[in-house]
Amino acid sequence: MRVNYHLHNQYSSDGRGGTEEVCETAVELGFEEICFTNHAESLSYERGDWVLDLVEARQRFEHLQHEIERLQPRYPELRILLGGELEYRPEWVETLDALVDSVDFDLILGSVHVVDGQQISAGGSVAEYFKKRDSSDAYGRYFETVDEMLDWGSFDVVAHLDLVKRFGVKYYGPFDPYPFTSQIRGLLEKVVAKGLGLEVNTSGVVQSPAEPFPGLDILRMAREARVATVTIGTDTHVPSSFEQGWEVGMQTLQRAGFSEITLFSHRIRRNVPIAWEPEEVE
Repeated sequence: MRVNYHLHNQYSSDGRGGTEEVCETAVELGFEEICFTNHAESLSYERGDWVLDLVEARQRFEHLQHEIERLQPRYPELRILLGGELEYRPEWVETLDALVDSVDFDLILGSVHVVDGQQISAGGSVAEYFKKRDSSDAYGRYFETVDEMLDWGSFDVVAHLDLVKRFGVKYYGPFDPYPFTSQIRGLLEKVVAKGLGLEVNTSGVVQSPAEPFPGLDILRMAREARVATVTIGTDTHVPSSFEQGWEVGMQTLQRAGFSEITLFSHRIRRNVPIAWEPEEVE
């Protein structure tokens, strides 16, 4: 089954492309379900940072919901969902909870992009974060923050669990999860205990790590931990990269031992067989 449960468009400050353009692209590529997961926060060009405003965020999601309702009848072969990506910052938790209560999301992703006030995946402070730390501190502190996000838990699926390796590999070389096995297994056990899920984010395939977030080793740990809810998304921000890394992500998921993918509707989940095989090249 071809689904993409992580994508951004013009309703994200870092996204491009109209809702209809994204739907057209999905149909052309043979996808059956997509979920728009735009950021709740918006980029303030005056402050040069991301800010979260409940009213502004709610209005953006409502506008997108209206577009989805208008477009869905035009694309009977494509199921179009409304999701959101909630950036975990302790000072935002109360506002994010209010947003979750006021918008009818199909799926909510939880993610960490900021550790101790510094960006770890984009922006000017990335270099500062990695240059001032060794790999143990940089990765370990990130996973500690993910653990704090899990304690909060007002979402459905953890997005790009090991995102910190996106730039970490540029400073420390290929990412080896084994020194952090205890931390990672603890995170996965908490995912299961809290009834949450894990995303296979395929954007890493076309970025420096050259593998999904998370990679094969962590996905195998997830399988051993009996993580039952697993989604896949390309984390595209423009229609032209809609399919980035998707096939590699699906292959990696299957190599890790998963045979099912999770679908969502109004935050209610159901698992279906992956039922996908790589296309043969003639």
